[in-house]
Amino acid sequence: MSERSERHSFRRSPPAPAVIWSGLLLLVFGGRLFTTDVVAQYQVAESLLGARPLFTAEHGWLVEGIRSDSYVPHGLGYSIVLLPAAAAGLLIGAPAGKVAGAATGALMSVVLILGLEALGKGFFGRIDRRRLVPVMLGSMGLLYGRMPYDVAAAAALALWGAVMMHRRRFCPAGVLFGASLLVRSDSLVLLPLYWMGAREGKGYLAFCRGVLPFVLAAMAYNLYRFGSVLEDGHGQDPALRFNPGSLGIVGLLFSPGKGLTWYAPMWIPAAMTCRDFRLWLPFALSLLLHGMIHDWTGGTGWGPRFLYPVLPVLFLPLLQPEAGGRAFRWFACLALAVSLAAGFTDTNALERSLGPDLVDTAGRREVLWTVTGSPLVNTIASPGFSGPDILGYRAAGIPGALVQVSSAILVIAAGVVLMRRAPD
Repeated sequence: MSERSERHSFRRSPPAPAVIWSGLLLLVFGGRLFTTDVVAQYQVAESLLGARPLFTAEHGWLVEGIRSDSYVPHGLGYSIVLLPAAAAGLLIGAPAGKVAGAATGALMSVVLILGLEALGKGFFGRIDRRRLVPVMLGSMGLLYGRMPYDVAAAAALALWGAVMMHRRRFCPAGVLFGASLLVRSDSLVLLPLYWMGAREGKGYLAFCRGVLPFVLAAMAYNLYRFGSVLEDGHGQDPALRFNPGSLGIVGLLFSPGKGLTWYAPMWIPAAMTCRDFRLWLPFALSLLLHGMIHDWTGGTGWGPRFLYPVLPVLFLPLLQPEAGGRAFRWFACLALAVSLAAGFTDTNALERSLGPDLVDTAGRREVLWTVTGSPLVNTIASPGFSGPDILGYRAAGIPGALVQVSSAILVIAAGVVLMRRAPD
């Protein structure tokens, strides 16, 4: 498909899947930052606005630098994304900042599904747009739109960079990929997605020019905090040491506590359908990279958090009509049920209650490797419907929950109407 015809097709088609997805995100919107990792990145954003010493935080895993002992080993990019939320918190109050931070995560998830649609058209020309929401659900997308981790932002930026690459806009593609690297350095595993053929020499030079400022920014960030352009603070964490005997690859695929087969079983038909190395190689690289570290779990995030940025790419072939056969519908229904159960539950708190957030303890091993200790199993057995973990319920009880849920249903219904009216 030519760039001109692709753009025309995208303009002609109302963003119905994104509207439905927005409604689902509203349905489970929690309005919280959920984890100290996100709080730390939010506080770095506050430091950029002058509210605290530059680049420092008070929560999360803190490491020692050459100027302070309160740096966090996260990329600067997501803190920049959170700047509007941090500004709202400083101007209006901390609760408003947290809600804005959660809304930022949801917004990045909407950007991600739009990028998934555009990239699917770039790879295959024709896709079944009705599959976009099920594919996002199957990739754990609803939970990582609800919980504002940096993985959704990294994936959204990288996917839109690949869209620009397909449209032969090489420098903007490099800018977006560089921004994804600044959010999470392990976005590097998505580089195969940008391969366009050996003859694109000048295009690759333009791509590199787009990436370079972000690489330099990351190096300067490291130099300021730790005195070395190559040190980002992760070296101070023994949990991230190289340990091929950690069973990480097996755990990321099959363990009841973190395994992809449990949390995102749609990966099985996706892997069977995927033939283009640009789509399966990022998954293989991510699995190898994260499976070889001592703490491969990603903490108390839902399922295999480290793999989330590559799942929309691996699942891309499932957007083709009839891909995955009849089993696709069953996987989609399962993904919807699990996503809604987890969406009304504080899954992070649940996982912490099941065992300590330390990999080398008996309690944590039980969470990872036993069915009875699995956060997924416990969420399905006791979802948070009696006290849903959504903003409306916490703010105003049952009336607030009814307002939030009814508003979400109206948005979803509007998206369904748009989908039915959309041209094929």
